[in-house]
Amino acid sequence: MTSKTYYVWGLVAAPIVVTLALGFSARANAVELGAASDYNVFVLGDISQQYTDIEGKLAAGGNVNFVGGLGSRLSGNSGNVVVAGQNLSLSNGQVYHGNAVYGGSANVSGNVGFPQGTLSQGNPIDFDAAGEELRSLSEYLATLTPTGNTTVQPWGAINLSGSGTAFNVFNLAGSDVSKTNYFEIKGDANSTIVVNISGKDVSLQNFGFNIIGTNKQKVIYNFYEATNLTASGIGIEGSILAPLANFNFNNGQVNGNVVVASLTGNGESHNYLFNGDLPDVPTKYYTQPPTPAPTPTQVPEPANLPGLGLIGVAFGLFRYKRNQTTCLK
Repeated sequence: MTSKTYYVWGLVAAPIVVTLALGFSARANAVELGAASDYNVFVLGDISQQYTDIEGKLAAGGNVNFVGGLGSRLSGNSGNVVVAGQNLSLSNGQVYHGNAVYGGSANVSGNVGFPQGTLSQGNPIDFDAAGEELRSLSEYLATLTPTGNTTVQPWGAINLSGSGTAFNVFNLAGSDVSKTNYFEIKGDANSTIVVNISGKDVSLQNFGFNIIGTNKQKVIYNFYEATNLTASGIGIEGSILAPLANFNFNNGQVNGNVVVASLTGNGESHNYLFNGDLPDVPTKYYTQPPTPAPTPTQVPEPANLPGLGLIGVAFGLFRYKRNQTTCLK
């Protein structure tokens, strides 16, 4: 090639490399909690919390009555940060990095700001479908065969030790969890941890969590029977899945997703969203089978199409230059 040919290739190759890199980095992650996956707090009914903080997104199928800050740990414009299926009441706080949407009416005090978003009426979430999906997930996870070792010490400590490198399941009685004073989980660094907790009334109070090996974003506590769940004086490490439960939460924080039927209290929710790998739920667990996902077709991802176009341009320029050189010989 002549020096001019190298120059043409240099001009074309650079954007190809950049575009392909951006395309590959834009691949989407799996959605494990359905409609609730992107929400720090996802409530199927009403939420009423005062003088607290939800660092990520909030959605509730019923009424939202909230005093405090919302979305403080989100970045840029994050879309709908607050979604109320019915009425929305906000005061003494701010909705950071996005919008607030309500289905019924809105009562928003003048001391609430929307620095990067708007307040509008709409219904962007099908909460009935989301509830069906989340209840089915909770029911199915409770049927999985336990793995590893579960030890409930006479003095109250609970020790869970995983045996699988990718997925571990543990079963606990809500009565044991309600009286524990120490909760430890050991697992491989790549292991998703599901802790199934039985019982209709479960309390988590005044004990600490110690997660070894894996991390809190791969841990989910499945309260599959609970209709009343209480927590106080505690920092919960991991996500809560309790789609049947009225959750009364005070004086503490959840470091993960909170998925419940209703929520009250002043407990904080920190935006460490669940990113473990859960199994698919068999259709038989749904009252109404979910709409099947469309069959994927073998086409390039949209983010990579510009890169493919640039490759075509480069190939055309190369053939043109080669023909030009041939004609001059």
